[in-house]
Amino acid sequence: MRNILIAFGILIAFSSCDDYFDPKLTNERSEEQFLANADYVRGLLTYAYRAIPSSFDTYGGDFLDAATDNALSNVPAGGINRMVETDGFWSAVSNPINNWQGRYDDLKNVNQFIEIGLDGTVVYFKADEERDEAYRQRLKGEAYFLRAWIHFDLLRRYGGIDTSGNLMGIPLITSFIDINVDDLNLSRNTYDECVQQIVEDLNVAITNLPSEYTGSNDDFGINNLGRPTSIASKALKSRVLLYAASPSFGTSSYTDAAQAANDVIDDIGTTLPNVYDIDNISKDYFNNDTNDELIMRRVNGGTNGDNGLEQSNFPPSLLGNGRCNPSQNLVDAFPMANGYPINNPSSGYDENMMYNNRDPRFEMTVIYNNRIFKGQAIETFQGGNNVPPAPGVTVENSTRTGYYLRKWISNSSNLVPGNISSDYHYNALLRKAEVFLNLAEAANEAYGPDGGNLNLTARQAIAEVRRRAGIASGGNDDYLASITTKEAMRELIKNERRIELCFEGHYFFDLRRWKDNLNMPIEGVTITKNPDDSFNYDRQTIVVPSYKDFMIYGPLPFNEILKTQNITQNQGW
Repeated sequence: MRNILIAFGILIAFSSCDDYFDPKLTNERSEEQFLANADYVRGLLTYAYRAIPSSFDTYGGDFLDAATDNALSNVPAGGINRMVETDGFWSAVSNPINNWQGRYDDLKNVNQFIEIGLDGTVVYFKADEERDEAYRQRLKGEAYFLRAWIHFDLLRRYGGIDTSGNLMGIPLITSFIDINVDDLNLSRNTYDECVQQIVEDLNVAITNLPSEYTGSNDDFGINNLGRPTSIASKALKSRVLLYAASPSFGTSSYTDAAQAANDVIDDIGTTLPNVYDIDNISKDYFNNDTNDELIMRRVNGGTNGDNGLEQSNFPPSLLGNGRCNPSQNLVDAFPMANGYPINNPSSGYDENMMYNNRDPRFEMTVIYNNRIFKGQAIETFQGGNNVPPAPGVTVENSTRTGYYLRKWISNSSNLVPGNISSDYHYNALLRKAEVFLNLAEAANEAYGPDGGNLNLTARQAIAEVRRRAGIASGGNDDYLASITTKEAMRELIKNERRIELCFEGHYFFDLRRWKDNLNMPIEGVTITKNPDDSFNYDRQTIVVPSYKDFMIYGPLPFNEILKTQNITQNQGW
């Protein structure tokens, strides 16, 4: 299985290489030339897979959580840092999360494939008509999934209330056109029209894709792991409808979003797989090819894996650059192991021993002071081995908050010269836990904590997320049992999404769709060691973000506004 996954990883890696399949050359070929070579046609779809990220730190080397109060980057000049810290930097001209041009180029290729690759004219397997038809059906499902993925990725970045006061989406492109042509005069579709189109495309994908890839079949076997499935299409649909029902948009109902998540639960079951039992798991679920937490994933790395995440984020004593620094805010968001928030009198929290008896997910997410990682105590107290002026530790590679990133970081990678090693990283595009959280949020808003004729109530869904995490292990989740109102359950669900899905690109968009406070002061901690080896913790505000209220919606690129009078800008930009 490892060798098969490696082979597929190489294939998918090609899809992110600009020189693997050059659309400029391909688009200059005649239709006859296309039809004569199935590889050219299939290559259009392969190239469009670059729209699906192979890593989470794709924002100039930073995680998107560093644009929230979950973390900070230790690269002051980085675009994500400047979004947060520099008033006026995030604009229609300067936008670190702008992906307009690239994603519309991908749409061009997907739509061209749909138009010429699915009508039966192109033959993929001339000697086997039955295989040819089944393969074409799978390609159809992939194409419609990719078009839905790309449209939604654009929608969540650029959808918003425009200067005329209307809730608008993006220009929907469902035929082969090139947005670089100056006389297109495209206009934005409404947000609701965009959601409807995305859902329609996902419904096509659901009916054409297998539920999983298993066995040794070349077209539907394990070697295709990483391609979308019908379950992945349903999971993305639940995400799309949850966003659309959220306060910033409100164009669909929470009942629809709850039902969409429930449809996924029909397929994956009501129990989450084990991923947080640290003592009994040999590898983390994100680089463990036998764990089925990931509904859809993308392999990062070639035949030997890679160690790019480790180079960026290992603490400096392990020869990394310590780039992503979780905040004290995020640390405080993790409850105690008994399930109570740290500010609850029943939690047992002690500020002088703040890392003891915490939610097991905390251990899987954050490297904190004196935490043993790769056989070494990572010291972030003043004078410790991972703060200046320790040997090899500079301001540029040390933590700004007192913490280093653990999540996604492989314990198997090594950066020591002469003993350098890499590991496989599976980018979690869609996770089972997210589906449970989608269901919990939508069901709570539609029916309250305990209502709804679904596989799980909101309470049961969030209970399973917390049970799997190891909260109240061996006992009852008394804190969850104490929650009786929709409002209190809403806050718990938000916090569970924050800690369960951190550093996966969700929290930035969650804050905005919820209309929550974007300017929470970002805190860190300065730690001093006492003669008796105890520690004092001094909380400090490091950054106060400079977001404006209108920034719940992002800016359309300035050059797109210049191209045509038909495209309107979102308010405030």
